[in-house]
Amino acid sequence: MKQTLLLLISFILLCAPPAIALNVHHDMHIVLDPENKRLDGIDTLTIRPAPTSVPILHLNRRATDVRLEANGQPIPFEFNASMLRPRIHDGSNAEGLRLTVTYSIRFDDPVPVLPANADNPGYGVSGTITPAGTLLLDGAGWYPYLDADRTTYRLRVEAPAGTVAVTAGRSLGHMTNGDRTVSTWEVDYPVRGISLSAGRYQVREKTVGRLTAATYLLPESADLSDQYLEATVRYLHFYEELFGPYPFEKFAVVENFFPTGYGFPSYTLLGSRVLRLPFIIDTSLGHEIAHCWWGNGVYVDDSSGNWSEGLTTYVADYLYKERKSPEAAREYRRQILRNYATLVNPGNDFPINRFQSRNSPQTKTIGYDKCAMVFHMLRRRLGEEIFWGSLRDIYRDYLFEPLSWRQLRESFERRAGMNLNGFFNQWIDRDGAPRLVLGDVATGPKNGHWVTRGKLVQYPPRFEADLEVVLISAAENIRRKVSMASAKSAGAFEFKSIQPPISLVVDPDFNFFRRLDASEIPPSINTLKGAESVLVILADGMEKNLQPVANTMVQSLGLANYRVIPEKQVAPAELKAGDLLLIGYAATAEKLLAGVARDHDVIFSEKRFTLNDGAYGRPSDSFFGVFDHPFAQGRTVALFLPLSMDYTEVVARKITHYGKYSYLAFSGDLNQAKGVWPITNSPLSHQFSVGD
Repeated sequence: MKQTLLLLISFILLCAPPAIALNVHHDMHIVLDPENKRLDGIDTLTIRPAPTSVPILHLNRRATDVRLEANGQPIPFEFNASMLRPRIHDGSNAEGLRLTVTYSIRFDDPVPVLPANADNPGYGVSGTITPAGTLLLDGAGWYPYLDADRTTYRLRVEAPAGTVAVTAGRSLGHMTNGDRTVSTWEVDYPVRGISLSAGRYQVREKTVGRLTAATYLLPESADLSDQYLEATVRYLHFYEELFGPYPFEKFAVVENFFPTGYGFPSYTLLGSRVLRLPFIIDTSLGHEIAHCWWGNGVYVDDSSGNWSEGLTTYVADYLYKERKSPEAAREYRRQILRNYATLVNPGNDFPINRFQSRNSPQTKTIGYDKCAMVFHMLRRRLGEEIFWGSLRDIYRDYLFEPLSWRQLRESFERRAGMNLNGFFNQWIDRDGAPRLVLGDVATGPKNGHWVTRGKLVQYPPRFEADLEVVLISAAENIRRKVSMASAKSAGAFEFKSIQPPISLVVDPDFNFFRRLDASEIPPSINTLKGAESVLVILADGMEKNLQPVANTMVQSLGLANYRVIPEKQVAPAELKAGDLLLIGYAATAEKLLAGVARDHDVIFSEKRFTLNDGAYGRPSDSFFGVFDHPFAQGRTVALFLPLSMDYTEVVARKITHYGKYSYLAFSGDLNQAKGVWPITNSPLSHQFSVGD
């Protein structure tokens, strides 16, 4: 009878649907053993109310010495493929169900020493424990995780003396007793998972009102603390005024022992080299703090795509440019369009609602850049008050809740009082971008004025579009909005001006997301990165020395389809067949580039080069440039010209980070010059002559 009753209870637990939301609280004690790359853990999960089905916990599949208790009593379990299934009949009581898991795991993901490619911000490391430092991402399975509606944590981390642990939430102190340091943390707001970092950190804090900024830096970086603390407080105040109260107890800048750029609830994890980059405080730091509102405050509903990276890019990276100057903002928008045109093609394009995370230049361009432009167009359509007010509404209504693209759209619609389904369907649910040209432009005098007419022509696939058209004359600049319905192929317009027009320009400030024409895109490093295939040519006599450099460069640039050959093996037809990357001073470079390089004020030889009237001739100098292919339309020729082998490897790793530029000059490992070749033509501009 007892066995029958237990079987019946088990059947009910397995089959009954969940009735109400589950709340889970973790009380963890973690012991780090860096010398053996091991973690020993005890985690007590209190589940309220008691689940109506057998709970399935997720734990790293490499866990050993696993034991499980329910309300203090050992119970049997199954552990397979990272899923921990208790064999439980009814372990609940009036306070819910309490499961205690004891386990050990070895974490030894290889850590990059000199990574060449940064498309994956974590370089594939999800869990590693070393004497130099520890990183355990929330997806590494370093503690038993149970899907629940609300999850909170209390965490004690024991490590060798001097090793401080950091995670989300509020610090309850770091205490050293003998040869051990214990760090205690409490996370009393619901989070989807927590990550853990540990190192020999020096901890500093700055509290202003209810806001606390903190730095957890290694001793050799302690001199950076003050500037990071001041900038953190500044950003926190800025975003509180923009969106609402900061949702956490602290924001900490935490140093990692290898290059990363992560944003977690209430802290960011930046690699040692990243911390010292001069632009990080003005760009990336603010981006990660903004994520505390978007992504780590309001969660992403993963079933409908990740909106948070595009929104954070817009309210951080882009907004900083806008606050700097209209010119800086305009250039940022133009660069987004160039990124899309050079890196995204019909073969690798996809709708924004399919973006989950960045793992390539193409996914970053769509999920960060294009998405940011969509928010920019939405802001221009709705106006300042409605746009920023809607974001405050969303933050208030969805803090610590998942938000889908549909819910985001509905929030904007409520405040705006209009249907935005067409806008979101076009820009979020569809891939691609409109391609536009000016057509039938004509002007002439009429009744004491000059009348200028024309039309905007759109290639398929067509989009609804509202574009600004500007007529420029000696006396005035006249602006018109030209609307194009998706069912029509052209939008007609007419201007009346006092004096003859000088020029006509469509979307001169790049406020509309579109695919640029090839004539609007100067060749750049991104152009090379987006090439379908690249022939890499090594200068004669230098093949053995240049081969490692070529390997580093193709990896850094993320070239998927390439071939590396010595210059003497290149067939003449191959030089005209596709995109080329020349490494070292070569006769081929002279044949292909001497003329086009001089057009851009570049002159090079084996032992020196000049760029923008600057002369470079030291052995530590190097040049990298991307030029239009003189014999193959739509193709490029890139030249990497180091004047010696001294810094070739380090420069080869750095070039990929300058994707928007056409040319670079380095002295040693320091960039000395960078720029973009000028553009003088566009199918969306018309210069009038006397005969028009």
